[in-house]
Amino acid sequence: MSDHRLEVNGTTLFVRDLGPAEAYPLLLLHGWPDSSRCWDRVADMLEGEYRLIIPDQRAFGRSAMPAGVDAYRMRELLGDVLGLLEWAGAARASVVGHDFGGSVAWQAGAWLGDRLDSIVVFASPHPGRFREVSAGNLHQMMKAFYSWLMQTDRGLALLAQDEARVLARFAFGGALPPEEIEAYRTEWTADPGRLAAMANWYRANYSPDFLNPEVDLSIRRSVVPSLYVHGEHDAAFVPEMATGSSAFVEADAEDRVMPGASHWMPQTRADEVAVHIRDWVERHR
Repeated sequence: MSDHRLEVNGTTLFVRDLGPAEAYPLLLLHGWPDSSRCWDRVADMLEGEYRLIIPDQRAFGRSAMPAGVDAYRMRELLGDVLGLLEWAGAARASVVGHDFGGSVAWQAGAWLGDRLDSIVVFASPHPGRFREVSAGNLHQMMKAFYSWLMQTDRGLALLAQDEARVLARFAFGGALPPEEIEAYRTEWTADPGRLAAMANWYRANYSPDFLNPEVDLSIRRSVVPSLYVHGEHDAAFVPEMATGSSAFVEADAEDRVMPGASHWMPQTRADEVAVHIRDWVERHR
């Protein structure tokens, strides 16, 4: 195992590089408000078989916090993906994403098809499916309320109350052990401005137009084999989100539901997450 601080796509990313250097590479992308630690248990099960490249994405964990909303637009996040693949010397690879990392994985599947063999996404429906279901769905809009709250400094301040304990309760509830939640909260508050930088992920990539079906956003489909895995009891999404993402893929695709699982599958159902990753990657590499 080795840790690195890399200059990638104009910023500095903290990256863990696990497993045999010559093994097939997997890029594991965490979501919001996570960090690379979300993959710890999954990595324990896969690092003997694969080379695992696990970054703290920009603004999270121990990575840098570029200034300005534009630094968090999807083109920059995809630039990070491409930069990490270049650093690893990976001519071909697969990308695995959870939550907002899954959103990045979907876009990597759409735009970086010449570099990827497959993608595996957990707890992040394809943006086309998300938009399809969310438009006019008050229940889903209520579940996504936090994403709109972060659009303003005042809304973010509400989540940051009590040294971000409000955000911790809102994000994780009781899904993770208290010491794990505290470790995340410590990451969010260790550096001035980190929570604001994290909020830029939503400010840069979500807007009211995203939920307006009359606005043509031309959301691209994934062009590589794509697996979507949804937790049966995912509190972030209405049940209709569990299926339908495969319709936005121009290659082999599946939607799978993990019985009894919450949103936080990598932390709480790591053994099953590893099985899904291994199954899909080996089928398409």
